[in-house]
Amino acid sequence: MIKRFCLLFVFFCGMSTMFADPILPGGMVQLVLNVKPIKIGGEHTLHPKSPVLAPCVYQDGNQLTFDTSIEGCTVQLVDENEDVVFSDSIEENQTSLVLPSTLTGTYELQIIQGDYMFYCEIDL
Repeated sequence: MIKRFCLLFVFFCGMSTMFADPILPGGMVQLVLNVKPIKIGGEHTLHPKSPVLAPCVYQDGNQLTFDTSIEGCTVQLVDENEDVVFSDSIEENQTSLVLPSTLTGTYELQIIQGDYMFYCEIDL
């Protein structure tokens, strides 16, 4: 009986750490990106048979840091009126991007990579 209790205790402790937010240095927050295919020339692209891997992006204030290479991607901020208020291209070996400090509020972050757009809501 005690052995079963111990096993259940260890199981639930492991599960609770699995769903806990990661502890990141300096107030960084990992952004959870959604993905959707985008139209090119008015046509939808084909859906891949395997899942598309979203880039790993962290936010610390107005700075975005990339864990994975997103060279050649376009990073955009879109306001609530669906206007693009910021756009920049990521260059080779670039691991971070500082967003303008004049932008404050809630925006949709869009990372366009090939035929896919990764997006989420961010607060600046």
